[in-house]
Amino acid sequence: MKGLTVTLQLSVSRPRLAAGLARAALGLALSGAAALAIAQDTLKIGAIYSTSGPGSFLGAPEERALRMRVDEVNKEGGWNGRKLEVIVYDTEGNTGKAAQQMRRLATVDNVHVIFGPSSSGESLATIGLANELKVPVLMHGGAEAITKPTTPYVFNTPPSDRIALSGLLAYMKKAGITSIAMLSAADGFGQSGKNVLAEIAPSYGVKVALQEEFNRQDTDITAQVLKAKESNADAMLIWSALPAPVIILRAAQTVGYSKPIFTSYGAGTNDLVAQAGGAAEGLYLYSLRMLSPESVPANDIAKGAITQLSTEYMQRYKVPAPVYSQHAFDAFLILEKAAAKITGPVTRDAIRDAIEKVEVSGTNGYFRFSPQNHGGLDAQSRSFVMLRSVKGKWVAAE
Repeated sequence: MKGLTVTLQLSVSRPRLAAGLARAALGLALSGAAALAIAQDTLKIGAIYSTSGPGSFLGAPEERALRMRVDEVNKEGGWNGRKLEVIVYDTEGNTGKAAQQMRRLATVDNVHVIFGPSSSGESLATIGLANELKVPVLMHGGAEAITKPTTPYVFNTPPSDRIALSGLLAYMKKAGITSIAMLSAADGFGQSGKNVLAEIAPSYGVKVALQEEFNRQDTDITAQVLKAKESNADAMLIWSALPAPVIILRAAQTVGYSKPIFTSYGAGTNDLVAQAGGAAEGLYLYSLRMLSPESVPANDIAKGAITQLSTEYMQRYKVPAPVYSQHAFDAFLILEKAAAKITGPVTRDAIRDAIEKVEVSGTNGYFRFSPQNHGGLDAQSRSFVMLRSVKGKWVAAE
């Protein structure tokens, strides 16, 4: 009887099982159709920014600028009816986390494009992964090696250290500076700047009399500053993001360093002057122009983008736009122009191909992307202005 009972139960259950399977199949089909509709109607932007930790001065304003622009576009109906979705992960400035989060955005979240990482070190560490995943990435680091040599899926928004150093050395040559002592961070940004300087300084008639390194988080860099003083070089050049330049400026004041000091755009913020106080007086900064919007003339090609970012950021967050917000703002401009060029399905490869054809005026200057130039900027892009710290404020030095 036990076997009979089982047989009867199975015979009764078959119609119900069949109906259940049919309902499940229909549900899967509907959910698949819904997912397809979402994929077709939504452009997904992923971002990996150091919104906390020592790199938060980069990542926090980048995330804010990105979210601001996404919200504004979505209020207006999206791009050609296509709404935007943004997913942001915090790398905490950690290269390992940056790689993990890039993989997650590409393989789990299935984004169309990725913005970031925020720093050169994180960017350099994830170039290979971006190309392996075949996802277009608009990075925000300053190291030339991010886009040189060019790789298929990696692009960049800030001007490279080669562009910055070329303009800075031209300024030094004009000012009669023929030798410099370079103090650079032992990280991706610092290493790249050191190598580029050694390569191009001779062509400007400038000798690198001293090259010393430090860790960006060091609390005492006096020994390197003393060596710079003893080198008798005409000027000191600091190549690092914060906080190290503040420590160096304080040490220079303490040891009585009296020659001109220049610092890189990696530390180009109002925080540098505020934290260094009187030790920053007279400091030269070859700066991204977003730090001093008023120094940009009305007829400048970047004026429109700089004014838009300044205005929208103030309206949204009630504070002036931090300088590094411009990297995410420009990445969004580039993506907008690229998306407008796509006539068929919006895929990762379609976005990648379209970015290579983008020309647009951004806050960082005039971008001209091509298969050979994934940085988009060059010496003619007018990305920088020379500023000087005077009584706690940045003023134009030229």
